[in-house]
Amino acid sequence: MSRNVSKLLLLGCSRCKRLDEGLLPAIERYSGPAYRVLSRYLKQNPLSSIDVRILSAKFGLIPSDYTLPYYDFRMTEEQSEILRQQVIRELEAVLNIKSYTNLLIYLGRDYLKTIYGYESIIPEELTVQIAAGGLGRKLSILHNWLYDGLSHLQSKQDIVATKEVVRLRGVEVNLTSEQVLDVARQALATQDQKATHYQSWYVQVDNQRVAPKWLVSQITGLPVSSFHTGNAKKLLRELGIPVFLDAQI
Repeated sequence: MSRNVSKLLLLGCSRCKRLDEGLLPAIERYSGPAYRVLSRYLKQNPLSSIDVRILSAKFGLIPSDYTLPYYDFRMTEEQSEILRQQVIRELEAVLNIKSYTNLLIYLGRDYLKTIYGYESIIPEELTVQIAAGGLGRKLSILHNWLYDGLSHLQSKQDIVATKEVVRLRGVEVNLTSEQVLDVARQALATQDQKATHYQSWYVQVDNQRVAPKWLVSQITGLPVSSFHTGNAKKLLRELGIPVFLDAQI
């Protein structure tokens, strides 16, 4: 694939935001895991032809350089229905301005409802991919989509950042160790009770211990019943995540 191919990324806004006062470009205001993957990519590839549109629960479909204050406003089913027709019209206008070849839709469940029926406005020549699965799986899809077709003559720093792909039960995981920890932090913020229920082995995430199988389930989208603790330990270590044995058990 040529690096000049135009690609469009439709990205949902992030609950994690920078707290800076005043206005910041949307791509800087939002600071969730997907935005960190995107920010790293853009720093490494400043001449990238990828366009980014962000779907905000409060502001609708906005360009990545749209300036925003700090705010706290979540997408609800009611809000998605209020925004739907407006967002579809705005997305159609974006697609009419430029001939894109690839579109990646990276949206949460409630945000996907906002673009329900989008298929009717997609040009025939546009290839559409939806990032689905758990957070880790979606981040891996985003990473692969962003870096697809780039020259293999990357710097040493780039090679470290992209890391070797590992697999479990046919699911590819292409995340750095920091991205894996970002997945864990975001999931822990939802107060998932299963996270800290480990038996002997654990992964240290900041000041919390989490179960290796739980973490692997988060980054692959696989149910914990589909693999063993040994599989989880092996995959995490291949990704550079240390797994510890609780000496008190």
